[in-house]
Amino acid sequence: MRKFFILTLMVASLMMVSCVERRNRVILEKFIPISQEDGCEVKVGGDKYVVTGKIDLAFNFEYLLAFQMTNYIPSSSGGGSESSLTTGEANYFFAEKVEIEYEWDPRPQADGRKLSLDQKLWNKKTRKTEHRIVVSPDGGQAAGIVSIFEEAQAKNLLEHVNDIDWVASPLIVKIRVIGELTDGTEVKTNKMNFNIIPNFGESIQMSSVYPYPEGGFQDEAGSDGKTVCAAKVQFNAIKNACAFNDPIVNGCSEGQDNAQVNCFAGDSPWERYIAETYCQSETSCYITGYAAASVVEVIYNTMKKPADDTNYYVCCPSELPEEPECPEEDDSNAAGGAGGE
Repeated sequence: MRKFFILTLMVASLMMVSCVERRNRVILEKFIPISQEDGCEVKVGGDKYVVTGKIDLAFNFEYLLAFQMTNYIPSSSGGGSESSLTTGEANYFFAEKVEIEYEWDPRPQADGRKLSLDQKLWNKKTRKTEHRIVVSPDGGQAAGIVSIFEEAQAKNLLEHVNDIDWVASPLIVKIRVIGELTDGTEVKTNKMNFNIIPNFGESIQMSSVYPYPEGGFQDEAGSDGKTVCAAKVQFNAIKNACAFNDPIVNGCSEGQDNAQVNCFAGDSPWERYIAETYCQSETSCYITGYAAASVVEVIYNTMKKPADDTNYYVCCPSELPEEPECPEEDDSNAAGGAGGE
């Protein structure tokens, strides 16, 4: 009986060691950028990685974090890289959940204030990945994406987005991927930290708006002494101020990392919420169907223009309109000239 007990204990110990080895050999290796250079696709095997991201809460509450994993568990079938799901391979890693923890710097700011995010909102979370991830054994690699914020968390960040030095003390997001092997064994990867810097309205493209004067556009005297009609004055203002870029430049998702956006960068419920929350007008600031435009105009007219600027900043059109023609400056002279002939 004693020998049987010792043998059982030895087998159990070996199984525990084997389990630990298997559980620790699927590695979360790095966070990878989602870029226009890659067609906004998440690709494995490159040499690029990121450790810090930015989110513009004026346009987006979701930050899509992409990551790369490697499965170093040996193939159970001995098939190496040639093994497939149809060969009875037991060591494929299937992941569809990510464990997320949040941490912020508790030290007071320069003026003595302390960061006070809502503790209940920032407890450990488990989020589903954007799609199921399958990683083959023997060094197989795969990538995944997870959205690391909930809407309620983003609203909590909004309360502090401009009164905390997030560059000096970024929000730390700790990521661990959770999944199973083919035989049902649960596997958790190592943890990795990612820094997030929230901002508000910093991703708006330059030349996204043009100034609309108080009282509207009026006829003006041109450099040649001729009258320039109000319609052409407005056309010139648009031509001189607007860049007519794509809705999102240098990025794949509005408000994320280095992406720059203009008034045509979407019509999400979050953007509508921002426009209506920060609206300082007696009427609604939401432009039906153009929530991004609503946000851009609200930000420009409440935060980005000098206090003595009486212009209202209007979103640029998507392309330069056709140049209007002004009516004849002096119809009587034109008529007289025709009679003289």
